[in-house]
Amino acid sequence: MRKVFVLLSALLVASVVKGQVVPIQPRWTTADKLASLTESTLTSCRQALVSRFLIHADNNVLPLRLGDKETLPPMMFEGSKAYYFHARFKELGLSYRQWSLYYGHGKGDFYEGNRDAAQLFLDAKSNDVDWLKVYDVDAYLRRTHSHHWALSYTTPVRLNGRKGQCIIALRWLRMHRLQYGNLKGLMWLGQFQGDLKLLTTRGLPENETRSNGVALDVAIVLPLSEQLRMGIWVENLFSRIWQRTLQDITAKVATNTVEPDADGFLHAVPFLQGRIDRRSLNAKAMRLWTIGMAWQQRKDCWLLLTEHGVIGTQVSIGYALTLGERQKVWLMRTIGKDKWLIGISMPQCQVHLFWDKFSANKVQRASINFAWSVAF
Repeated sequence: MRKVFVLLSALLVASVVKGQVVPIQPRWTTADKLASLTESTLTSCRQALVSRFLIHADNNVLPLRLGDKETLPPMMFEGSKAYYFHARFKELGLSYRQWSLYYGHGKGDFYEGNRDAAQLFLDAKSNDVDWLKVYDVDAYLRRTHSHHWALSYTTPVRLNGRKGQCIIALRWLRMHRLQYGNLKGLMWLGQFQGDLKLLTTRGLPENETRSNGVALDVAIVLPLSEQLRMGIWVENLFSRIWQRTLQDITAKVATNTVEPDADGFLHAVPFLQGRIDRRSLNAKAMRLWTIGMAWQQRKDCWLLLTEHGVIGTQVSIGYALTLGERQKVWLMRTIGKDKWLIGISMPQCQVHLFWDKFSANKVQRASINFAWSVAF
């Protein structure tokens, strides 16, 4: 058992993956991890049909309700690095004893940029671009749309005589869309000039864009004492995505329009000079890891999660309250981001909501996760 912990610790230290990485839908949600730490009955059924649905949106630029507005009021971006992450997926699975088989499909969109990129976006949306100001823009795009089949095996493990569990999951990915790009340049006197580098499957026949990938996920949950439980989850521990054909676009850009298009960069570019080639791509899925702790107090417990994902590392603390024999209510708060999680767990279903503000007009981070299970 110690060797397993040493191996996982070494992999976590090396979790910053070099090269081109793309986001894919997660294997375990925050709700799944909390359920494992609190020994939820939803995950303990030996034979069950399970389904879940997740929508998640997270950014630090503007309230979510303003995202689809054509024009915005003047706004200032106060941070040093901007990001937007959106994920959506559905999944259906069957569990029998120690084996589980799942099918799911979904998409992941991740944008990030420097302060000037965010401010230029806000100024353009409010028709308030400062002609005398120099905007030094550096923005990145990563988007995927995929289907996946996952086969997982759960085996008991012991530490100091106490029984826990280890889950090993292998996923086969079928990629339908992949986009990876960078836009860098200067906006001054109403004119943007810069360089665009974009790998994209858009514009290619569908039979050329379907490509394959694999991902290996590992989770271990163990009781360290009578009251303390610990869990480690590593997703995409090993992964490879073989994209058969993409368009490789390298171009010089000159435009006075900065509205995002379907590729997330520029819309109706008046001048775009460069070249378009076709190439294949070997990429990796973005590695995710979580360390969680649960401190039992009679039927209730305190919770601590440290999660590393597409938007960086975040720490959450919370409390799980047991109602009756088989129901739990969770309340979690993410430190530094004012993000809250409230969840209700029952024998056949779980419902979890994330948000960061109590005013709907100010919410920048929100998600809903619903899962149900039918044991047989």
